[in-house]
Amino acid sequence: MLTAILDIRNITYAVKQVCSNKGASGVDGMQTDELRDFMSTHWSSLKEALQSSNYHPEAVRKVEIPKPRGGTRMLGIPTVKDRLIQQAISQWMSGLWEQDFHPNSYGFRPNRNAHQAVLQAQTYLNEGKTYIVELDLAKFFDVVNHDKLMSLLSRKIADKSTLKLIGKYLRSEMMADGVSSQRVSGTPQGSPLSPLLSNILLNELDVELSKRGLSFVRYADDCSIYVRSRKSAERVMSSITKYIEEVLLLQVNREKSKVGRPMRSTLLGFSFYKTKGKWRIRIADKSVERMKEKLRTLLPRNKSQQVEREMKGLTSVVRGWVQYFQLADLASVCHRLDKLLRSRVRKLFWQKWQKVKTRMRNLIKLRVSKWRAYQWANTSKGASRAAHSPILQRSLSNEVLTKKGLPSFYQTYRNNVETQLRLF
Repeated sequence: MLTAILDIRNITYAVKQVCSNKGASGVDGMQTDELRDFMSTHWSSLKEALQSSNYHPEAVRKVEIPKPRGGTRMLGIPTVKDRLIQQAISQWMSGLWEQDFHPNSYGFRPNRNAHQAVLQAQTYLNEGKTYIVELDLAKFFDVVNHDKLMSLLSRKIADKSTLKLIGKYLRSEMMADGVSSQRVSGTPQGSPLSPLLSNILLNELDVELSKRGLSFVRYADDCSIYVRSRKSAERVMSSITKYIEEVLLLQVNREKSKVGRPMRSTLLGFSFYKTKGKWRIRIADKSVERMKEKLRTLLPRNKSQQVEREMKGLTSVVRGWVQYFQLADLASVCHRLDKLLRSRVRKLFWQKWQKVKTRMRNLIKLRVSKWRAYQWANTSKGASRAAHSPILQRSLSNEVLTKKGLPSFYQTYRNNVETQLRLF
């Protein structure tokens, strides 16, 4: 198996994937754009070390990023060289396991995505399974039991060299602030191999849920189970929690895991509501709040001098957000976000203009009469009040802001809908 993993065709594709994914450097400082030159010079010696089992992975660089709900998430950034090797292993192993994975697993798999998971959940709700067991695995990627995982891998991998190499990656040191520490559990997010390893372990959960005849969707470590009554949901919560902790040796976060109802549940940023006897998809409230906070971050008060440049940079953010959430009934939310975005931009323009003469000059440029521009420029309103008043709503109208390059959530949504209709 190791010979197949190190085949030049598999390695060439792995190089292409690592370079296209880009990402930060590891502890050695090598960047992804240096990988091809490195391989042309060192591939022979690297391959020999791997084949003789003398290769030792370098330490993983520890990075902590803030979570939307508070706290931090730990990422482990391998060196570019180790990312290449892990990518090659992952590519080869994916073909072995893909046929065994449960159809209700949607994360980190080819031709599967979050939208499919949400649509499957909607199907269950419309079948009457409206009590939802929302399982939250505590620090999943940090607590994966190595022995349990290696045992599952050995069921399909007979090649001891490959198992030994994977074991080395699981146990590779974590470096933070120049200090290395040995890992005894976990497969940190950030490496190309971690998503596949997590699916191999959690496929055991999928099989168990399927054996029990339960309806569920899983995306990575997010798992929701759909049943018809609260009593059934509470029974499932208790028994599956026991299975996860005693058999899979993982931890269930009891504070965040719960039995919920569709309107208050969250799945991959989406939620649900009922109308005319059918359950439909909407954006979860927390997803909307996160976008509002992001807009405030991207358009901070102290950058009013660069407001034109900053608002043009929002185009990719708006397009990506709408693209992901277009599965939901989006129109009303888009209108609300557009209103917030335009008010924010108008406020920044007013702050940028500052002086009365500057405000008057710019208002006249926006085709406001001299007398009206004089009145408005001398207003005592603060920036927030001016942004919500006729002063800026008429001068910096929606049409004017669009011409200046401000993207629109609603228009982006409408364009996507029209494109899909043309395709069909």
